[in-house]
Amino acid sequence: MKQEPKAWYSARTFYRWLTWENRPYEERVVLFRARSLDEAVELAERESAEYAAESDFEVLDMVQAYRICEGDEEVGAGTEVFSVLHALDLSADEFLDRYDSGPQGLSERPA
Repeated sequence: MKQEPKAWYSARTFYRWLTWENRPYEERVVLFRARSLDEAVELAERESAEYAAESDFEVLDMVQAYRICEGDEEVGAGTEVFSVLHALDLSADEFLDRYDSGPQGLSERPA
């Protein structure tokens, strides 16, 4: 049986910080080479457990994976690594407010 070539996948994983006073949630998107969507999810689950173990994070039980391109295609500047459609009955401002972490949003871990 011919084995599928590895393709690029992105995987979005979710965490809750346990030791920082605001206990924020974190979303990460990480790239993987895998032969299938299922394998990409397995790799993401393994990597997210390792990432959470480095700090005191709780891994939340959801992985969203997205096939980026075929095995030999280039991944580079401008490559879409993730996309999700939201079927919500919200105005544009309400939608953005729902996903905006506001002035206290984090772009880096606190020292």
